[in-house]
Amino acid sequence: MKLSQKLSFKLGVRSLALLVFLGLVMAFLQTLFDFKQRQQEVRGSIDSILESAQTSASNAVFLLDDQLANNVINGLVLFDYFSYVSIIDDHGNVMAEFSRHEQNMVEEDFPNQSSYNPVLSLFSDNFTKSSIILSGQPLSTGRSHIYGELIYVIDNHVALSGVYDRAVRAFIIASAGYIFLTIALSVVYHFMLASPLIRLSRRFQRVNTKSIATQQISHLNGHDKDEFSLIVNAANDMLSRISTSQVLLTERSQRFRLILDTAPALIFSLDKKLEFVFANKATAAFYGYSIYELKGRSANEVIKPIDPEFMRAINSFFNGKKNQISKTIKIKDASASDCYVEMTLVKFKTPEKHSILVTATDVTKRVNAEERIESLAYFDPLTSLPNRNKVYEVLSVHNEEQEGMYGIAAIADLDQFKRINDTLSHSVGDQLIVKLARRLQKEFSFSDLIARLGADEFLCIEENVSDNLQTATNGAEVLGERLRACINKEIEIGLHSYALTASIGVIVFKKGQSSADEILQYADTAMYESKRTGRNRVTLFKNEMATQAAELLRLERDIMKAMFRDEFFFVLQPLVDSDTHRLVGAEALMRWRKDGEIVSPGEFIPFLEESALIVDVGERILNAICEYIADLIQRKMMFDDFKIAVNISAKQLARHDFIDCVSRILKKHNIDGTYLEFEITESVALDNKDDTIHKIDILKKMGISFSLDDFGTGYSSLSHLKDLDVNKLKIDRSFVNDITHDPQDEKLVRSIIQLSRNLGLVTVAEGVETQAQVEWLMLQGEILLQGYYFSKPLLPEAFESKYLTQEAAMSR
Repeated sequence: MKLSQKLSFKLGVRSLALLVFLGLVMAFLQTLFDFKQRQQEVRGSIDSILESAQTSASNAVFLLDDQLANNVINGLVLFDYFSYVSIIDDHGNVMAEFSRHEQNMVEEDFPNQSSYNPVLSLFSDNFTKSSIILSGQPLSTGRSHIYGELIYVIDNHVALSGVYDRAVRAFIIASAGYIFLTIALSVVYHFMLASPLIRLSRRFQRVNTKSIATQQISHLNGHDKDEFSLIVNAANDMLSRISTSQVLLTERSQRFRLILDTAPALIFSLDKKLEFVFANKATAAFYGYSIYELKGRSANEVIKPIDPEFMRAINSFFNGKKNQISKTIKIKDASASDCYVEMTLVKFKTPEKHSILVTATDVTKRVNAEERIESLAYFDPLTSLPNRNKVYEVLSVHNEEQEGMYGIAAIADLDQFKRINDTLSHSVGDQLIVKLARRLQKEFSFSDLIARLGADEFLCIEENVSDNLQTATNGAEVLGERLRACINKEIEIGLHSYALTASIGVIVFKKGQSSADEILQYADTAMYESKRTGRNRVTLFKNEMATQAAELLRLERDIMKAMFRDEFFFVLQPLVDSDTHRLVGAEALMRWRKDGEIVSPGEFIPFLEESALIVDVGERILNAICEYIADLIQRKMMFDDFKIAVNISAKQLARHDFIDCVSRILKKHNIDGTYLEFEITESVALDNKDDTIHKIDILKKMGISFSLDDFGTGYSSLSHLKDLDVNKLKIDRSFVNDITHDPQDEKLVRSIIQLSRNLGLVTVAEGVETQAQVEWLMLQGEILLQGYYFSKPLLPEAFESKYLTQEAAMSR
């Protein structure tokens, strides 16, 4: 280190400058005070000398004695501060004079300034000229007579030279002392400050900044309790905190690196030269490098050869104004395989100006899934035919060139296809659907669209058939029959052949005047008419069918209003023992009170059972029945083994949360399931039989019993009855009506009763209305009877009054 850079040298120089400045100021002040004192002393001495010489000078002038005048002057000039002295008579004649310089009277009669001292000139003038009037005794007039004048010039610098000399000596002595003091202070500064600082700095330099271990700086000898000790303690505390921070930073860095390397996303950074600053393992693996090989490598060398499009996107972003972009793009990996990624590019500042951070998440599976979902949204997964969504899209396309043209839409619904799924398995059913779809595609390749609308429902559309309605109508009939014939052809699967039939509805529509909803709704209406009139036929939509559809739509709106107004309620019809005619249970039947009038069940129940509204309505009725049972229990009007039967529709039982719904209602009213019996029809029981059996098992564990309603009307009851864990069989009223005069019905009912007994089930005969029917049924043994012969369905209050009062209970 240079001398001029050392702290002790700088402190010494500054101390010297300060001391010299203070010395000058003190010397100046001392000289000033000394000068003022000396000036007063000289003035007093001069006044005393002149006073003593004034009398002699006055006599010399009075007597005109030149010798005496010279003697007076010679006496005065003995004092060296008299630079000039002269005695002048009253006529201005010089009687005697003295000047210390040969040149006299320079500028304003002042002698030459040979004794000029620049320092003393700061305090006073060089010369002071003055005079004394020489006079005699006062006259009688009271005025003194003036004989002459004594003129003198005082050399102030000579008079005050002692002051100057003392000031110079004092300054020299003080400066020497200051210099010595500065040197001493410099030495003290060096050993007390600079040297310890140098030793302390060397100890600081020995600290290993790369180590994360805690390090300590030892105290300086002799400085254990002074400011250096505070510095060392502060430094050690800082080192401890730095060490702790380094440990935390290292741990965080390791975690960050671990997160980066285990993250499935591509994460990397590029600098302004588009060179890799860092990259995680996923990025390295994606491009076929190691993370160490990627660092510092140009992206043009890594990315561009396999994916120039991505490289152009990076360049465009880097040179653009946006600071961040996010989008899904397709990029290629090291094997040139296409991958879809959600890419985010972010600019950020670094010491090298700008860099970009790239984060990319592989969403190839998601994109493929979305494409698959999109395909599923418009195409049937089993047959690959367009589905209902695609049909809506096609029918909703508006083309001005096609306005005025008529088109044809034909919906074919396979008849009783559910039977095939139930008897031959769904696998066979799916094979039939697939083969039928291929046949339809082949034979109706001329059509604009062949679609699958549902499980067993197909649609054929021909657009722009003709601008003539009659021509289009004739074409519609031909198309419908051709579609029916195509479906009726046998389909071979393995060694077996299967024949299908279909109910077909056909509509002729005018482009631009009918919506997709209207076209499909009217075609559906015609198709349902085909089903209603015997199946395996073609029905052309007519305007009166639209009226029927409108009626159904109005009925749906009225049912929704009825739900809002709580217009649905239940009535109870008793079940009696055939031997004793005593009450053993009741069936709850749904009714609708609309605007104060009771709507016939036949007008709304068939529609309601086909509608999704049956789920909400059925839940409300079940809730009301359980509330009623809870009320009867509280009033102690329920007797042992009394059950209320509730009809459960197919849509209710098919609901995934049906069991939860029943359990919730039972818990709500705090009743046991033993008071309930669920009635299901054969079609309900056999629709998704495995699920139905599973739910029956769970509900029976709650105490709920089951009865099979309308037994004998189904097509497969006997083959599946053994699999259904029901408690009762209810013989359909259509068989009971004619048992007294139709031998076939008589034999059938007797067979059902015997079958029920063999299976250990209770038999219930519905629709009992005459005495003859009662007597015939009584001969068949113990069964339960239900019908108008005993009672029509009653409101709960009337049912209680007739059957559940205390008197009625005693009569049982």
